[in-house]
Amino acid sequence: MSTKVYFLKDNTENWGPVHDYLSGFVSAERREKINRYKFESDRMLSLYAAVITRLAIVRETGIKNDELVFDCPYMKKPTLSAPRTDTPLDFNFSHTKGAVLMGLSTDSTIGVDVERIRKAPFNTMKMVCHPAEADYINSSSDKEKAFFEIWTKKEAYTKCMGTGLSVDLKSINTLAAPICENIETFIQDGYVCSVCTLKK
Repeated sequence: MSTKVYFLKDNTENWGPVHDYLSGFVSAERREKINRYKFESDRMLSLYAAVITRLAIVRETGIKNDELVFDCPYMKKPTLSAPRTDTPLDFNFSHTKGAVLMGLSTDSTIGVDVERIRKAPFNTMKMVCHPAEADYINSSSDKEKAFFEIWTKKEAYTKCMGTGLSVDLKSINTLAAPICENIETFIQDGYVCSVCTLKK
């Protein structure tokens, strides 16, 4: 395995017994974070992201779920802090209304983002888009789709870099080399998904 990507679509509206069951597979700290979400739909997606991450790591490494310990610094990318593995492992996940995207890699750092194609907040473009990205969106026949292509590329890249959205987003051109060479974007069930990998 070098890089694997998992996509889950779920529009369940209410927390139920299955979610209580799944909660038993994540840490108490993660359950606290999940419970801080205001809406049940967000709590469920956060739970799914945590469970998928654990399942993927267990499947690829053979480590038991109850042995996994994660470090989740505030506003930083989560990492696996224990146990130590012989194979380098990096992962990232993202969730938005109705969907979860998770990526796992053994030879690269990875960042992912997913967004549902919907009415886009074009008024934010001057604050977040490089001029070349804005031109790409404005010249597209499907501006909503193009906007979320750029947005997910930018999120995936900054998450891969470990900076998040704390950087000057206008200075990042995800359409130019070398950034564009490290990002894969695809459409799945009405969602734009971007995966950025950078060799270690």
